[in-house]
Amino acid sequence: MKVWQSTLAIGAMMSASFLAGQWLHPDRGAGPVFGAGALQAQGRGPSNPPPVAPTRPATTTPPVVYPEDSGQASSANGFLAVTGSYGVGTSVLYVIDTVNRQLAVYEARGGTESMRRIVLVGARKMDLDLMLEGYNDDSEYDYRKLRDVFDKRGSADPDVTTGLEPAPATEGAKDK
Repeated sequence: MKVWQSTLAIGAMMSASFLAGQWLHPDRGAGPVFGAGALQAQGRGPSNPPPVAPTRPATTTPPVVYPEDSGQASSANGFLAVTGSYGVGTSVLYVIDTVNRQLAVYEARGGTESMRRIVLVGARKMDLDLMLEGYNDDSEYDYRKLRDVFDKRGSADPDVTTGLEPAPATEGAKDK
């Protein structure tokens, strides 16, 4: 066979293959042999899958456990009530009687019927607690020192400082 005949035969076969592929292509749906979706039935989708349609977010039910910042507060008739949550399905309620200075703390737990409960965690009269100047106070400044500074503010002493200045590093050097 001559070279030009071989080239023509190869070109004819390639053209026939291309046309057969176009005719049998599953996305076109016109192929009589395989038909539309023949490759999908074999578990092989198109080489370039179609774009995913945007989905709307499903409406969700509120969570059982609310984040820390979900606490609420309310007051009426001398009572202050503050709620919060901790743990899984556990809420806490602080009730403060501002007239009698009384505190009560309740724990409410949800879940199954056998697990649901409300428990009084503790109660306390707070009047003496509120009279303490400090208890477990790891503050930067001592209350008594601050009170002395504020007491001196009304005096005629021109050299009143805030009392919040750091102590000099060479405090013992003056004594020598």
